[in-house]
Amino acid sequence: MHVLLMGEIFFSEHDFYQELKATGFSIDRVGYDPQILSASRFYDYDMIIVELDALDKQFFATIKLLRSINDKLPMLVVSKKADVELKVQAFQAGVDDYVVIPFATQELLARCKAVLRRSDKVVADRIIKVDQLQINLETREVFVNGNIVRLTGKEYAILEMLILRRGVLISKITILNYLYPEGVDEPDMKIIDVFVCKLRKKLQNAGAGDLISTMWGQGYIFRQSNPAVKDNLHQA
Repeated sequence: MHVLLMGEIFFSEHDFYQELKATGFSIDRVGYDPQILSASRFYDYDMIIVELDALDKQFFATIKLLRSINDKLPMLVVSKKADVELKVQAFQAGVDDYVVIPFATQELLARCKAVLRRSDKVVADRIIKVDQLQINLETREVFVNGNIVRLTGKEYAILEMLILRRGVLISKITILNYLYPEGVDEPDMKIIDVFVCKLRKKLQNAGAGDLISTMWGQGYIFRQSNPAVKDNLHQA
């Protein structure tokens, strides 16, 4: 499950972030920025949660844009503003839920799960298949041609991050920040190359082909599908 958290309250020291991560969610965290919110339509998010100090016209326009593109994407707002008129405007724009700050972590988590259930996101997409590769996001197991592939925690985390945003370039710094949260001493950036190299080798040895492309000096892309596999199937 891939979630975008937008707002200062959601950074790593917050209980809700820790609870969400412990549940197994893949999380992107950014400060509030309407342009980033608008650009989120190019990513494969399962849910977007936005913290706002003020609900402005640009926010409502962006929400309407996202909703016009994907009418099932769960979107929640948390805000210190308890004004009924603002809540109504948010719902009319396409927000699924509106939670007033301060909130209880367990309540917000329960609201998220309720919204996900209504959108069928909890049931859907728990197993992702790309050619011979299959990943179970709930059990965190990886299979190639029906055979389990043993990955380390870091290797699995990278694979999950890439496959949830397949077709999108993921920078090394994004992967590094995901693997090593704030407050943890980060290793050299080269460690990402090592992890990806080992991950790619394990998948290839299992028969998955080369699904991870390297963009030198930039990062990595998980291919939508493996052309070599299609060629082999066609020849067969």
